[in-house]
Amino acid sequence: MSRSAIVIDSISVDSEFRTMSMTLLSENGYQTIYIYGEEVTVEFFKNLPKKDLYILRVHSTCINNRTWIFTGEQYSPEKYPILQLTDLIHRARTSINSSHYFCVSPEFIQQYNKDGFKDATILMMGCEGLSAEDLAHAFYDEGASVYISWDGYISLEHTDQAFLALIEALCSHNLTVSDSLTYVLYHAGSDAIYSSSLKYYPPDAGYRKVS
Repeated sequence: MSRSAIVIDSISVDSEFRTMSMTLLSENGYQTIYIYGEEVTVEFFKNLPKKDLYILRVHSTCINNRTWIFTGEQYSPEKYPILQLTDLIHRARTSINSSHYFCVSPEFIQQYNKDGFKDATILMMGCEGLSAEDLAHAFYDEGASVYISWDGYISLEHTDQAFLALIEALCSHNLTVSDSLTYVLYHAGSDAIYSSSLKYYPPDAGYRKVS
């Protein structure tokens, strides 16, 4: 049976990760679409396509136990006034010298994607994707079977390496979630800059497999 995947990449248009992830997914029978750069807008997150596997190669941050996903859409105070006033979206930047971009909240994901992730696997590559559980819980509440991300900051180079190994473990070797995280640590090692670890949610999802 054909399986489907989507890679949502608001970080970079051209990357080795794109080539390697698409190859891995294709080899394992996934029909995959790759959405990147300025295509990753607030409107896009309003109605995410239904897929078996979601890979989010995005910047993210956790502020006051609230996790935000960066889009690829530059911030404008005139856009989405209601969403801004209700704090479903916000502006943020990845560094003091970078431009501001729109970010979406866990509440936004839930409000606009009701029951949208039935039995899906969510691979969240950004920083602090599981520092708090709010974003993981949002996907889980709307049907996702498991959500995997970092519990702190992570370098782009290492998250690329780690998640390629994770895709290989889950899809090529059909390992459980728990065994896949062990596989990643063995094959990708630890980040040379940060000491974050991959975690999964919910806590009892370690036995699950993607296929």
